[in-house]
Amino acid sequence: MVNAVQHYLTHSAKRFPHKIAVQYHDNDLKESVTWQELDNFTDAFAAHLQHCGVKKGDMIAFFMPKSVSAIKALLSVVKSSAAYIPLDYNSPENRLSAIMHESQSRIVIVNNASAGRAGSLFSRLDGNFEIINIDSFTFDASLSVRPVDDTISVDLAYVLFTSGSTGTPKGVMIPHGAIIDYIDWCVDTYGLTADDQIANHAPLYFDNSTFDIYTALKTGATLHLVPESVNLMIPRLAEWLRTEAISVFFCVPSVLSLLKQTKRLYADMLPAMKQILCAGEVLPVAVLRVWMSLFPHIRFTNMYGPTEITVDCSYHIIDRIPDPQQKHVPIGLARANMEMYVFTDDGKLTRLPGSQGELWVRGLSVACGYLSNPEKTSESFVQNPEHNRFPDLLYKTGDLVFIGDDHLFYYVGRKDSQIKHMGYRIELGEIEASALLLEYIEEAVSVYKNGEDNAAAYIGLALKTTRPVEIRELRQALNDVLPKYMVPGRFLFIDGDYPRTANGKYDRKAIAALF
Repeated sequence: MVNAVQHYLTHSAKRFPHKIAVQYHDNDLKESVTWQELDNFTDAFAAHLQHCGVKKGDMIAFFMPKSVSAIKALLSVVKSSAAYIPLDYNSPENRLSAIMHESQSRIVIVNNASAGRAGSLFSRLDGNFEIINIDSFTFDASLSVRPVDDTISVDLAYVLFTSGSTGTPKGVMIPHGAIIDYIDWCVDTYGLTADDQIANHAPLYFDNSTFDIYTALKTGATLHLVPESVNLMIPRLAEWLRTEAISVFFCVPSVLSLLKQTKRLYADMLPAMKQILCAGEVLPVAVLRVWMSLFPHIRFTNMYGPTEITVDCSYHIIDRIPDPQQKHVPIGLARANMEMYVFTDDGKLTRLPGSQGELWVRGLSVACGYLSNPEKTSESFVQNPEHNRFPDLLYKTGDLVFIGDDHLFYYVGRKDSQIKHMGYRIELGEIEASALLLEYIEEAVSVYKNGEDNAAAYIGLALKTTRPVEIRELRQALNDVLPKYMVPGRFLFIDGDYPRTANGKYDRKAIAALF
């Protein structure tokens, strides 16, 4: 019985002791570790952490660029019965300070690449931190060293800090059982095996990385860490995927959009690729059409889920190229052991076709709440309004969806991106989806700018086009796909890349500031 994620590692080490578990290839730097080496090292380092005073339930941060050492660090932490906190190596000092304060973490694991910066940075933060360099740790590989393993499924595995509306990061607490519930479903649903080559594109502080890391751990597949240099030069990514013979690639849709824009994709360049899975933001129909046309041998899946429900709660395997006039790719149906409901304006939970409202989710993979933030937790995690017989929490996603006649769920937009303009309630996501129907628009981000009075308020559209477009032509074309009251009043043409968050999503606040 697997009741803690570290057991995946133990099982794979027994099955494939000499097989490469994790590798990182970046220019001249090539490092890798076998399953047996990874299991032995993390056992020893976990025991070392316990010797340093780490107790069950503690929270330990790690601060380093993506590397084999980072994977060793997080697995050592869970083996020590603690929970890990991935820190963004490039995060500003004030954010790191807030995270360390909220978590009360007193140990920071670093590697050779981050030790110098960590020493300088953490010495300025309020707190007495013990910095441990994992690359300096040595042990006798001939000796069997086992940490005390008393983890059960309700214990925390990790805490991921997401942005908060007040400016203070929110720590989302995810237990072992939630990850296992998700990963076991992923492996079964997508038919993942030890023969797969799984890419890890997402940063380790972004929950999409959970899919990459733990599906590899469960199956014994090799995990390939995408180097930062490849991410910085997006045209290199397609070549990297080909060279590494990646078979499973999970990414935010923006990555597919950027690769499409490089115009370097060709039909037979990804022969080893079997599956591409997207989540984290809207998957544009036009981008999907190009990828599916170029690579008919690849199976594409659109998934959906906020960090608070352990990566993804719904999925839609796309079995045919969508029609060019189709506005939305479905987010699909709830995965096994999860339920999704629409919470309507009249306060009802429903799964009936035609319903529209906020998406609420229940199931084993719903997070434990926000660390040290009971007020925000009680706002977002609520008792099932259908009964009060036993604790039955649902997570209020803040996302608006509708249920089609096909019983599939469709993403509409953020609840907090719903605006009222000229007396109309408008979803900015609908404007973006409609704009992307125009063949010469590659990307579109809609924003709302409030003025000092209603007359000064306007809807803005930041767009990237394949050819020069006159505003008059653009406005007329949008009039053909949008009600007049939804047509943007101002336009901003983006030549390079859009401002993005550290997770690769559109930075909507920064985009709005450009108008």
